[in-house]
Amino acid sequence: MKAKKLWCAERVQRLMMSMFLLLILMLLAKGYSVAGLALLAFMSVMLFIHFIFDFCPSTVILQKIFGSCYCECKEENHENQL
Repeated sequence: MKAKKLWCAERVQRLMMSMFLLLILMLLAKGYSVAGLALLAFMSVMLFIHFIFDFCPSTVILQKIFGSCYCECKEENHENQL
């Protein structure tokens, strides 16, 4: 079941990715194309690793801090049985 938490690992990871892309766009707009393209290449490699191995280091670390958005809570299972 999907929990209704605002700050959970998967949502924070998507927020971080969007902010990272905005940083890349700002670098490219300011003329720092080498830095912007290097960060874009890094992000592309990390997304490819996530696709191939289904492993994302940032999600693993964020799950330890915030917890996962998907949990098997006892309350949710009990409510679904009623």
